Amino acid sequence: MRVLIVEDDRLVRKGFISLMPWEQFGMQVIGEAGNGEDALAFLSWQEVDLLITDLAMPRMSGIELIRTVRQLYPRIWTVILTFHQDFEYIQEALRLGAIDYIAKTELQQDKMEEVLGRIAQRIRYETNQQARAWEENERVSPDQGIVWLSVSSSGSWHSSGPICFGKSVEESAPGIWFLPCKEGELSDEHLASLHEDSFLESGMVIILGGIGSESGNQVIRTLQDYRERFMFYEWGQEPSRIRTRSFEQLKETVSQRPITHEQEQKIKEAWSSLQWVIHDRQYEENLAEIEAMKLTQSQLDTLFILASTRWERVVPAKTWQAPQQKLLSWQDWKKWLGGLRQELASYLFKPSYSQDVISCVWKAAQIIHQDLSREITLREVAKEVNLSQSYLSQCFRDIVGVSFNDYVRQARIDWAKQLLVDTDKPIYWIATQTGYPNEKYFSRVFKDKTGMLPSAFRCGRKDGG
Repeated sequence: MRVLIVEDDRLVRKGFISLMPWEQFGMQVIGEAGNGEDALAFLSWQEVDLLITDLAMPRMSGIELIRTVRQLYPRIWTVILTFHQDFEYIQEALRLGAIDYIAKTELQQDKMEEVLGRIAQRIRYETNQQARAWEENERVSPDQGIVWLSVSSSGSWHSSGPICFGKSVEESAPGIWFLPCKEGELSDEHLASLHEDSFLESGMVIILGGIGSESGNQVIRTLQDYRERFMFYEWGQEPSRIRTRSFEQLKETVSQRPITHEQEQKIKEAWSSLQWVIHDRQYEENLAEIEAMKLTQSQLDTLFILASTRWERVVPAKTWQAPQQKLLSWQDWKKWLGGLRQELASYLFKPSYSQDVISCVWKAAQIIHQDLSREITLREVAKEVNLSQSYLSQCFRDIVGVSFNDYVRQARIDWAKQLLVDTDKPIYWIATQTGYPNEKYFSRVFKDKTGMLPSAFRCGRKDGG
């Protein structure tokens, strides 16, 4: 079982990883992250079975991370690492699907086996519950089967009647229904009825042959991989949504190598930059790269969540809209991206500046956000982007909508707000992290901008205000 640990305190994280008897319970820590954003970036290229996360972290809280993981990676088990006093947060995490929590006070040598044993036992129980439907079906030793794959993770079998054996179809995994059949039991009448059902509007059917002695887990895992990486690109392209495949063909399709961390970083940078809005060729190359890599829906969701945080540094969020509903196919994604590109371009090209100048302003905004704890001057940033101070000042105001200095001040305040809510660090520490010389000056500026002192802002947000 592959484990990812997410904890902002490096000492706690390293101690937790090194002291727990992972191997004894068939677990292996394959990654670690200091915040939720880094965890999502890791999940976008590396498969994980169990996520153990702290709740109070900078940049993205554990609750936000669990909520996002539940949506993007429903197969990942989540466990929270916390203090006893976080009772309300624990309740919220459990409501979101976390299977257990580890109190940091339990991290003592004599309790570690008990803690991991409890988690492993819970996962075994949940896994056995999910496997029951397949085990019932497997008793008929199927030679072939009918598989319905939904484009979303929730759906229902809309067929008006049973296909074989007088059985209702059980959901074997999220978005996957499997009905095993012996060879010769699928009549032409049965197959014809599939074409008439309305469920084809939201999914596809595969007549799967050559299952033979394959284990149920292997068949379902292969179907999950196919649904997540390949159905997404195929759905909507062919007139017929009923296909015939051998299990060997399916295995060969899903055996394509997953993307590497380097590829994932490259494509994230390509979309985080706004060059794809400015240059047609870059846009087409970015689209082709996604299609060639066969990014999953979850990877695409994560990619654009992370990229949009970079766009918002230059383009106000109100300028463009996230999808109003989940995009179910690559065709839907391309249509949305085309519209998004037009929205972003209409904002960027409103002033009469060249593409090169717009790129320089974008780079300037990126430089500002690289390290908000340091002194940031127009002179230094202008030098880095190869523009004069006066010209950068004018372009920045015209393109971004606020002056350079106002943008820096707002960036510091926004970062301070996030640190106040997502961490328990003292106010003086947050002041230094956001570029203020002392706590007193920081508190005065913060109150001028928000109408309240940092301590009051923190209490109000953590109390749900």
